[in-house]
Amino acid sequence: MAEQTVLHVKARLEKPTEYPERFPVPDSLVSWESEYPDYSPPYYVSPVVLRNDSSSNPGGWADPEDISLLKETPRQSFAGMLRLDGKGRALNPAGRTGMAGRGLLGKWGPNYAADPIITCINSTDRSVEMLAVQRRDNGQWAIPGGMVDKGEEISATLTRELREETGVVLDMSLGCLIYQGYVDDPRNTDHAWMETTAKHLHLDPETALRLDPVAGSDARAVRWFPLTPENIGKLYASHCALVKATLVELSRVGRAGVTESEREIVERLLQAL
Repeated sequence: MAEQTVLHVKARLEKPTEYPERFPVPDSLVSWESEYPDYSPPYYVSPVVLRNDSSSNPGGWADPEDISLLKETPRQSFAGMLRLDGKGRALNPAGRTGMAGRGLLGKWGPNYAADPIITCINSTDRSVEMLAVQRRDNGQWAIPGGMVDKGEEISATLTRELREETGVVLDMSLGCLIYQGYVDDPRNTDHAWMETTAKHLHLDPETALRLDPVAGSDARAVRWFPLTPENIGKLYASHCALVKATLVELSRVGRAGVTESEREIVERLLQAL
């Protein structure tokens, strides 16, 4: 099983309001390889997940709570081959989280999301901006992503989520792949976690000005969000890391669609992070 080389933090130290308190997991005991005989995480599955149990609700989007009813147990993910516990449940590839069950996540094992990252250089002050949404659940600014529907192509999800959350229509199949893998998310548990595919499109100022973003039902607001060091650090979940990876890609010499002056602006921002 592929273990994370960087310890997840939000998945151990943060949580949605409805979750019980996480069982303490010190850095030295995160790995499943480390003996932790006293480890006794609370078990939690959100009522909204249970109401959408597909084994009892024909229109439900969640896996059966009884894992024996799953047609196929997850055995691998973007993180590699998965370890199973004694009950046949896949274990979080990044290690212990202090929470058992699925929490707010519908799928046992990996829950796949897609994050469309759209940037531009502000034509007035020449700052780097990202099209971002303000989440309704916690008020944090975030990349306008969402969950991949069963059988849906990733690029289709990216395009759909961008349209649903911001009203902007762009072909994300043209985007540059920034990241694909495990996400350090406060919803994660020992048995359910987020994994994402992030793709990036960089727009010229004229194209960006022609867009008319409108917040979807899942967002409080949408805006061109200034990517200052302070703002980047306050982004939701692991979106800070995704944005930093995007900026590194933007600063790459010869990156198509990025002028030399824009690359220099991005480099100065990276130096300030």
